[in-house]
Amino acid sequence: MKCHYTPHDIAVFFLISNFTQRDERMVLNAIWKNENALLSDAYRKDETRFRRVVYAELSKFDSTPEELDELKLLMRDIEVSPLFENEQMMQDIIASYFKIIKLELKYTREVKYRKTKLRTLLRRFHYKRRSVKLAKEIKQILRTLKLKTYLRDYVPCDIAKVSVDDVIIFRL
Repeated sequence: MKCHYTPHDIAVFFLISNFTQRDERMVLNAIWKNENALLSDAYRKDETRFRRVVYAELSKFDSTPEELDELKLLMRDIEVSPLFENEQMMQDIIASYFKIIKLELKYTREVKYRKTKLRTLLRRFHYKRRSVKLAKEIKQILRTLKLKTYLRDYVPCDIAKVSVDDVIIFRL
């Protein structure tokens, strides 16, 4: 499995990082130079197109308060509906979540790790229980992205074996 960065992943990362435009340009430059192989084929050869599409995705998040209220209503409706009927869609969402974590760990100076309870992580993906298949998919994504999982005190852990109430720490 190859986890390519999409312009949407990078735009979401910029949004949560609250970078200045200068920082965004520096990160885009670093991604283009150092991680070009992790970009999808459509953007790997044309830096101008890559930058344009990332900024187009980022501009989708520029909303007025009224639009944000409407977006919150839509998100609430989506959470009630059966969101993940398509398995590939679910895998893409999980992969996107962890790609954003990797970008954050790599390009945000203050962030050295991300932590969450396994239960919270499962809830984020609309799961109530950890299945063998889900654990296997998450482990494969983490392995592909070269993210490591730990419990407190740098104790390596396996998502398939830890308690759902354990806090998992993600590091590069």
